[in-house]
Amino acid sequence: MSSNKRIGIFDSGIGGFSILSEIMRKVPSVEIDYISDDAFAPYGEKTDSEIIQRSELITEVLLSRGASLMVVACNSATAAAIASLRLKYPKIPFVGVEPYINVLNHSNQFPGIRKAAVITTEITGNSVKFKILRQRIDPAGRIRHVSMPNLASIVEDILESGLSQELKKKLVCELKPLKDLELSHLILGCTHYPLIAGLIEAELNLSTVSPGPFVANRVIDILSISGEKRCASFSYLSTSSMNWEKKGADYLNSLLRYSRAIGPLDKKTNRSQSNTID
Repeated sequence: MSSNKRIGIFDSGIGGFSILSEIMRKVPSVEIDYISDDAFAPYGEKTDSEIIQRSELITEVLLSRGASLMVVACNSATAAAIASLRLKYPKIPFVGVEPYINVLNHSNQFPGIRKAAVITTEITGNSVKFKILRQRIDPAGRIRHVSMPNLASIVEDILESGLSQELKKKLVCELKPLKDLELSHLILGCTHYPLIAGLIEAELNLSTVSPGPFVANRVIDILSISGEKRCASFSYLSTSSMNWEKKGADYLNSLLRYSRAIGPLDKKTNRSQSNTID
């Protein structure tokens, strides 16, 4: 595979960076374009037809830059638009994001798993795609589902402003319905959530399951690539500014600072010491 091959990634905002980080960590070096559609965010408040139209517009931009594979790094956009995108662009492979609720069927990958739940945004939880996924993979309902109406916005506030005492309280309150479920594992069904996986694990005393590694593995399988060199940077476009920028490891690491264990939420430290992109 030549080094000028490009992967296009898009999300309504910052959540897709949790997917991007795993692609940069695992996929042999390719060119990566990431579009944050913050001008149209949040997708959770839009209709399926609006999300489809927007996804097609962004896909056209990424195709114009030479993308040969698309990653829809958003659960809401995957649920609403990926089927339509695959029909409209049959020659382009699309990799979507969905909650990995198959954990109990692959318990060897998750040491110590006893009881699991999946958390999603309300739009993902109510989507036909998610309901079909649960029925197909977990027909007995062994995986508990809980919608988190405010967690994605709390994640954005934490990453923008830091982990203040006020935001700690909001996070603890949002996670409270999960506190007494005695879970060993929590499946993160929104790409925002892995960005604060360390905080979630500390508050609930469990392990989280994020979709990023599975998406990266799927990208590798589709592109049939191998190699040691990994991506050190990516091109970034915010639809609010419409200016392409080159971003490196420092920028991405700043968004991952709460993504690994950092101790209890009542501790003053608020920076992860791991999960960096070198």
